[in-house]
Amino acid sequence: MTAPETRNPRVKEAMDLLLKIFDEDNLEKVAHAVFRGSGNIPSDKWSFFNRIVMFMHDTEDARGFKQWREAGRYVMKGSKAFYIIGPVFKKITEDKPTASGETERTEKEILAGFRAIPVFRSEDTEGAPLITENYKVNIPCEFNCIIQELNLKVVPVRFCGTSYGSYNLLNKNIKLASPDIEVFLHEISHAADDRLNGLKPGQKKDQEVTAEFSAAVIGYLMGYKIPLGNVKEYIESYSFKELLNSLSRIEKVVTFVIDRTKMNPAEVNVPRQAAVCTG
Repeated sequence: MTAPETRNPRVKEAMDLLLKIFDEDNLEKVAHAVFRGSGNIPSDKWSFFNRIVMFMHDTEDARGFKQWREAGRYVMKGSKAFYIIGPVFKKITEDKPTASGETERTEKEILAGFRAIPVFRSEDTEGAPLITENYKVNIPCEFNCIIQELNLKVVPVRFCGTSYGSYNLLNKNIKLASPDIEVFLHEISHAADDRLNGLKPGQKKDQEVTAEFSAAVIGYLMGYKIPLGNVKEYIESYSFKELLNSLSRIEKVVTFVIDRTKMNPAEVNVPRQAAVCTG
């Protein structure tokens, strides 16, 4: 007899997707799935398997139609669902002999199989803004000018176990999964380096070393306490040779950022974004 879970093509599809992790070297998706949020979105409570399936579909938040409606968002026309799996239980009765020789009938639930549950990615919905984290992005006012000049958008995201921050070359978004200033300084250094030298997609050794050391120098110059042990460890993971080769580039990045922390917003000839400031 065929197992219940294999009779459902949607469930089989989800199981096959799991096997693609090994075919396509996608173990980073597994790493994402290990780290759960604080429970403010449905997938924080999903099984490890279903979270892997979600990350394999390149999203950090997936929900059903009803759940998206409750969040004030709606699935866009033409969007396709993917499927997670949920257990199906059934009740059975058992007759067990008692110590007195009588028979006692008991009822219990057993796992009968699995069912496919359609969900949609957050990227395939529209409507009310999503609250992705319970902290605010507090960027010191001194950085308003460079944020405006580089047309950057700084947004909080949920930590997924791999990176506390990122800079997107295409949309110029800086995503922060930590309120720590050194994370922001690393990403703003990436943005400055991109303006000065043009960055390549991915974590390139020269780019990462430039951003990390630039962030440490900028932090020192502006009076922020940066954990230098973490900086040393980060750079060691790439190579001190890269640091030596990048010193001239680092000087230009630091100068670019520091000069713009002294500018008046009126001097920047771009539309002013909403201020992000600690006061």
